[in-house]
This record gives sequence, C-alpha cells and structure tokens, in this order.
Amino acid sequence: MQVPTPRLLAPPALLGRVAGIALLHWGVVDGPNGLSLVVEVIDEEQTGALQEGAWKDPGVDAVVITATGRDGEPVPAKDVMRATGRGFQRWTASFQRHGGPVRTDPAAPLTVTARPLDLTRTIDLTQSPG
Repeated sequence: MQVPTPRLLAPPALLGRVAGIALLHWGVVDGPNGLSLVVEVIDEEQTGALQEGAWKDPGVDAVVITATGRDGEPVPAKDVMRATGRGFQRWTASFQRHGGPVRTDPAAPLTVTARPLDLTRTIDLTQSPG
C-alpha cells in the first residue's frame, strides 16, 4: 500500500474568542486517514478556566467536530483523541480510514462546536488554501 500525499484543504485559522478563551484549528488535511484536523482551545490569560466546570467534566464533550455526510446529515469523527494541559485542550479528529468508504461530502464544511463557550463555527473546504 502506498500512502497518498496529504493535501491541505483549509489553512490554520482562529475560529473565535470568548472571555479570554481562543478556539482555533491547525488546518484540515486530506491524508491517509481521510479528512483530519486538530482543534485547540487556549486559555489566553492562563487563568485556569480550562481546569474547571464543563471543560473538566469527563462526561461532557466540550468540543464536538462533525462533517457533513453525502446524505446531508452530520457525521461524527471516526477517531478523536484529546490532550490537555493547564492552558490548552486539543482534539485530533479524523473522518475515515484509508481504503474505507468515503463517509463525508468533500464540498461540505466541517462544523466545530465548543459547548462551554456556546460557540459554533464552520470550516469551508471549498476554498483553495494556496
């Protein structure tokens, strides 16, 4: 199996700021695991806000990342990994595996929701980054 060269579909961007918390993504890549991206929440003032409340509750998905399926319905990420530190929380998500069926519509945007911030943003994949 030869791994295809990854393509950048959307460059890194700041998605929004609320009360000293920044929501950003590191770029959307079409690579060997299908669509993948990293979403990060940063406590810009290092107040410890990400260490309490809904950010800390293990039963709450603080950030939800979805794509749009070919039928128009939301598609959750197939794989999600989370890492945390005092001033950041980071999610890595992918939507399909190499060689598997394509579950997403490549022309539809990805949606990122940060529930504790009541903030939802879309990432447009139809614009060329270059």
